[in-house]
Amino acid sequence: MIKLILVDDHDIVRAGLRRLLENQKNINIVGDFGSGELAYQFLRENTVDVIVMDLSMPGKGGIESTRQIKKQFPKINILILSMHDNSTMAKKVLDAGATGYILKNDIADDLINAIYSVSKSEAVFSESIKKSLASKSKNILSSLNDKELEILKSLAKGNDLKIIATDINISYKTAANYQTSIKHKLELKTSMDLFKIAKDNDLI
Repeated sequence: MIKLILVDDHDIVRAGLRRLLENQKNINIVGDFGSGELAYQFLRENTVDVIVMDLSMPGKGGIESTRQIKKQFPKINILILSMHDNSTMAKKVLDAGATGYILKNDIADDLINAIYSVSKSEAVFSESIKKSLASKSKNILSSLNDKELEILKSLAKGNDLKIIATDINISYKTAANYQTSIKHKLELKTSMDLFKIAKDNDLI
């Protein structure tokens, strides 16, 4: 029996995932949580085999939560769900310790098989991600760290830097420093440059 928890900041998404999985005889959903922080607290007192976790969440996102969880609970396998068909994101998820990365568009077809594979520590990816990862071309965004990538995505969507700072629990000054670092690393000057590079790399 696979003991599994769901982590997504949207109640309706977690409810949908529960409905999809609740008839599986070999999967036991032992909890669902709206943040990586709440999931981490649960893991300190409960045994879990697999975590199905959203990539983009307020506070600690999927990548940061994965890194923290794998550091303390290395035997837990983590499957990341994402809207982003992007090999840079997938690579960062892998580097953080996740076992799989599948797109939310593929959940209906792939999720159950992905959970069984991930429970056996077998790496799983949506087909389009697999092809992107196999490509030898170096993605320009690979120079950014997790927070910079998250902030770039939010900026490109037109979000205000103060709101972004609040959403990911950092100070405005720190967010501004990240923004400067992003522009420096990617050699960008304007907000339109930020938008274009995010769009060209399937972040938005």
